Amino acid sequence: MLGKSKLANSAFAAVPIIACIVIGHPSVAATVDAGKDNKDALKDLKKPLKTVVPNAEQKKPPKYVIELRATQTVRPLGQGTVDKVETPLERIKEPGATQESDETGVLIERPSLDALIPLEENLNPFSLDARYIEKVSLKDTLEAALQHNLDIEEGFVRSKVDRYSYLSAATGFLPNLNGGYNLFGINGSIPSSLFGSTPATTAGNRIDGGKAKLPSNIQLLQAGFSYNLYRGGSVVFSTLQQRHRWFASRAGLSANVNDTLLSATKRHYDLLLQEALLAIRTRAVAISVEQVRLNQAQEKAGTATGLDVLQSQAQLASDEQNLVEQQNQRRQSAIQLAHVLNTSFSQDLESCEKHLKKRRLIPKSIPIEKLLLRAIDNRPELKQYEELRLAAKRAIVVAAAPMQPNVSMGGSIVGVGTGGNLDPIYNINLGIKWQLGGLGTKDLANMQRARWEARQAAVQAKKTFLNVFDEVRTSYNNSAASDKKIDRATVQVLAAEEELRIAKKRMSAGIGLNIDVLNAQRDLTQASVNKARAVVDFNVAQAQLLRDIGAVSVASLTEGLKL
Repeated sequence: MLGKSKLANSAFAAVPIIACIVIGHPSVAATVDAGKDNKDALKDLKKPLKTVVPNAEQKKPPKYVIELRATQTVRPLGQGTVDKVETPLERIKEPGATQESDETGVLIERPSLDALIPLEENLNPFSLDARYIEKVSLKDTLEAALQHNLDIEEGFVRSKVDRYSYLSAATGFLPNLNGGYNLFGINGSIPSSLFGSTPATTAGNRIDGGKAKLPSNIQLLQAGFSYNLYRGGSVVFSTLQQRHRWFASRAGLSANVNDTLLSATKRHYDLLLQEALLAIRTRAVAISVEQVRLNQAQEKAGTATGLDVLQSQAQLASDEQNLVEQQNQRRQSAIQLAHVLNTSFSQDLESCEKHLKKRRLIPKSIPIEKLLLRAIDNRPELKQYEELRLAAKRAIVVAAAPMQPNVSMGGSIVGVGTGGNLDPIYNINLGIKWQLGGLGTKDLANMQRARWEARQAAVQAKKTFLNVFDEVRTSYNNSAASDKKIDRATVQVLAAEEELRIAKKRMSAGIGLNIDVLNAQRDLTQASVNKARAVVDFNVAQAQLLRDIGAVSVASLTEGLKL
């Protein structure tokens, strides 16, 4: 038998490690704290951002803020006039009348495994490829996202890089220290005429040819400093530039946290939706199976035709196809949620909620104007791009610094000698240097480029304001529309249920057709799907609006906005 090589042994040893990563195991404990960076990021964000978002009412507002106010002021774009929109009067509510849409929601029943269609012999029809399963709530999802999401970790690492770039730039205010030691071994001689009449040439060191012999070794010990007194402001403004970039990255980290919470919320509600649709599709298959059984029995009794049976079987096949697709969609939704949470893909996730209900997170009474003001105060993207604008503004001075003279000073002490005796030499110097590359045209071009880059940063900051206004108004309208869709979807479900009841009653009385029952069944399934989607759309729109006004958090997403 041939012995295994070292490479083969290492390959076999790696198999269980890879298996644990791919398959996963509930008893495997991580040896490192995978969420340490995320915890540090959340701790860092507890310190409030110091950036002040500019406004047009301050003493010297930036130019782009004045331009933004001009574009956002209501004014006619053409030759006509701008008219005020008519607002309907508020209706008087009767005492005890609710102002909310239907609160019953959609029942989520996890179907039994027998009710599902097996996709493979060795796969659970509910969890499919997963080997483990866990029920999670929305709060569990959000807290797990904060602890393990990689976007937050990446943003925290980026903020640390910018922080140490700022500290590195600040070291330009400190003097530079230098020192060294050199030992030279020299063998030879030089003309004695270079020294003139010195003790060295008269003490018997002269050799043939009028040359003096050099010592065999020379030691040189040096220590000193240098300091840049003035570099055209590049040190000061480069430090300020990096400081603004650091503040921008901290604001970007806050935006990453907000986006992660929103993404986790969307994935969680999508999982809820897919579970609700799975329950709906399962009930549709059960109704179709019962309809096929009933039609077959009626055919034997002579009260139904073979066409009725075929129609029922075709409807059953269609519902079974939808069920298979829904089983796959539910598992795909769980995988996408696991991706956001940075957890094991072999662990299936299931919502612990039994009802899919609407969640109003922002009161109806808050007008759009107050939401916009809150967004201006809280959105980290506005602070991020304001800091980037200030950094670009500081870069103008940095680019112009080479056009000014540099002033530096320094000093040193040098010990020179042979053997153990070193004679000190002291030195202090002051230097002024002025160098213009390309007759100054190169530095001038760099300065102008920095000016236009600062202008570009101002335009980006202005666009960010427009994006915030756009997002808040879009989410506000989506929330209102989704709320109303729940009302219409509820009416549709009630009508479809009554339609199916009457169709079955008419058919049993012999005055109805089988196709009427099948159509009513399809209408009920579609109505139930529409209501589930309407509820999820409303919940997502509320979460989106929270994020767009900069008020998203675990507490606000689970309990609502506290004013």
